[in-house]
Amino acid sequence: MDFEVEDSINRLEESKEAAADRMEEPPTLTIAERREMMLDKREKFYKRSVWAAVVFCVFSVLLMAGFKFNEGFFDANSRISLLMERLNEEQEKLSYPKINVRADFIDEPLSRLALRVPSQILPQNVSVREEFTHNKIVLTLSDVSDVIGDGINIVTDSQIMDAVGIYRQDTDVVVEVYCKDMYSWTLENNQNEISLSFGELAGAYDDIAVVYLPYEDKNRLVLSEWQQTLAKAASDNGTKLFLSYNMQEEYTEEDIVGFANRIGADMLIGISVETSAAQSDTSGITIYNGEYFIPDFASTQLAIFTAENFIGKTGIRFEGFRECGEEDTIVSRAVIPATFMEITQPLDDYNNVEASYKLNESIVEALKDAIGAAVEYTGGLE
Repeated sequence: MDFEVEDSINRLEESKEAAADRMEEPPTLTIAERREMMLDKREKFYKRSVWAAVVFCVFSVLLMAGFKFNEGFFDANSRISLLMERLNEEQEKLSYPKINVRADFIDEPLSRLALRVPSQILPQNVSVREEFTHNKIVLTLSDVSDVIGDGINIVTDSQIMDAVGIYRQDTDVVVEVYCKDMYSWTLENNQNEISLSFGELAGAYDDIAVVYLPYEDKNRLVLSEWQQTLAKAASDNGTKLFLSYNMQEEYTEEDIVGFANRIGADMLIGISVETSAAQSDTSGITIYNGEYFIPDFASTQLAIFTAENFIGKTGIRFEGFRECGEEDTIVSRAVIPATFMEITQPLDDYNNVEASYKLNESIVEALKDAIGAAVEYTGGLE
């Protein structure tokens, strides 16, 4: 009897435990219920994705609008930053000591300078600079100091050259040529020779233009794309440009006008940009010499071409023409057609990177067109 009772009690406990286990198990969902839950979750995810996409698009549009609105500022800043970086690199290189390279000079009356190099040097590593007020040509071979050693052969011509020197400066090799006069030149970069062939300046070009910018302001127009703009325009109309601001050695107004007179340049254009805290807009005045008579094309015609193009390209408020005085060295001492464009910029614009950048860019365009107009005019007189 006791055994039967105990067995009944055990079965009752097992039944309770089984019932408890069944209550703890989650209810089983049907396929339709599971599909409905998945669709609900997918719809919520889709709505969240749409909202995220909308927010991202709005943010992108605002960002692009902000960038577009300030595009000139960013463009000017990036270009000026690159320019300053390059100028700093150049100044750093110029601070390195100059170490003479021992060379074997061969004097030949061939009107050329030639360097016999062990292997061809990449074109981008070869550059020529004219320190033209000193009749000096500077040939720079960049990053070749470990290639060109002592004992290099250099062909010169003592009939047109006063002195030739070669030295290392940091990783560059520099050749300086002092000529008896200013010549035209052509560069050739062959497999084992780099050469400069010289010729008479007169007759080598249809026109010669000299441009003056104060030495202390020489970096104003030196961005590479601006240099290329002027170079291409000059090449297209057969004009030789002597740009004072491309020289590294210090120069004065007397140096530039003296050089222009000596070579008989076809035109001399001076430019200066001053600042004024009292001025609210950019203005300009053109200086000319109405007393010095030059047949057909004189200072007055060049002044008119210069003023017209500077007004059109820069949008300056033009204050008219002024007859030169003795203090206007560039114009008063020139025996060739000469003019001077004096620009005054508000101090706030001078301190604004974008405004200064745009002014400089427009000056390059105005200078290019003024020279082009003068060349076209004189060509029509021939």
